Amino acid sequence: MSFSDLREVPSLAEFPDHDLEVLAGIGRVLSFVPGSVIIEQGEKPRAAYILLGGEVDVVRRQTGGSRTRLGVLQPGAVFGAVALLDGGARAASCLASSAVRVMEFSGDDFQRLTSAATPLGARFLMAVCRQLVRDLRATNARMAELAGLSTL
Repeated sequence: MSFSDLREVPSLAEFPDHDLEVLAGIGRVLSFVPGSVIIEQGEKPRAAYILLGGEVDVVRRQTGGSRTRLGVLQPGAVFGAVALLDGGARAASCLASSAVRVMEFSGDDFQRLTSAATPLGARFLMAVCRQLVRDLRATNARMAELAGLSTL
């Protein structure tokens, strides 16, 4: 993958070309067909992802085996980061709902990127944080909707 492909990713829009070149050299591009499991709930984290194309359903398996759809990720979303940050098991599954392309960052590469005292490290960590804030706001809005409350 070239850095010009990454230039089209919304969450990386503020990154200079040099940073995108570095990211393109670190991550690897994977493709998934519809229905493929990208992340399985309960598994040990091994990577984080940036969604380059397609849509990903985030689902949680309930007791008894039923699944609840928590949301849909669009291109530019960073996902799989929470378990890498806190060391816990995956809280939900991520399934390709269409043909999907992602850039995968191994756990080691993700840790190096998010802890690097460099401008790239700071930008990458900020992109992860922005995604976590978007996810938190969406969760809060969904909880308020379910409770019949107005959102802030």
